[in-house]
Parts: sequence; C-alpha cells; structure tokens
Amino acid sequence: FFYNPNIHPRKEYEIRKDENKRYAEKLGIPFVDADYDADEWYKRAEGMEYDPERGRRCSMCFDMRFERTAEYAAKHGFTHF
Repeated sequence: FFYNPNIHPRKEYEIRKDENKRYAEKLGIPFVDADYDADEWYKRAEGMEYDPERGRRCSMCFDMRFERTAEYAAKHGFTHF
C-alpha cells in the first residue's frame, strides 16, 4: 500500500513508488497505489510550511496516511493493519 502525498516533487514521488512496486514484485506481494493526493496534503499543511521536522506537520502527515490506510483496510475487509 503506497500512499505518500508528502513526497515532492512529483518526479521524486514516482521514483520512490516505482522502487516500491519493483520490490513488491520481487517479493511476490500485491502493490496497491493509493494515488498522489498532493492537493489534500498541501491543504492540511497550510500554516505549517516553516515548522521544523518532527513537528506538527509530521504528525499531520502521519495522521493523513494512517487515515487513508485505515479506510482502505476497512473497505477491503482487513481486520488489522
């Protein structure tokens, strides 16, 4: 499950996504692309542009990514994630 709208620019995102796909294929596990949703990330990050690393922007990003993961898990019948 790949959902990382915090990775910028888009080219870097695609490089990382492709590497994750390659690794998943190598291990024989399914790869789920949850899309790039950078607009939502920028919307949620508004006002935190100059916050230091490991600050509230990071917490917001973790929350955003966990939310999307939980939504996917619930929608697809996972009992744990």
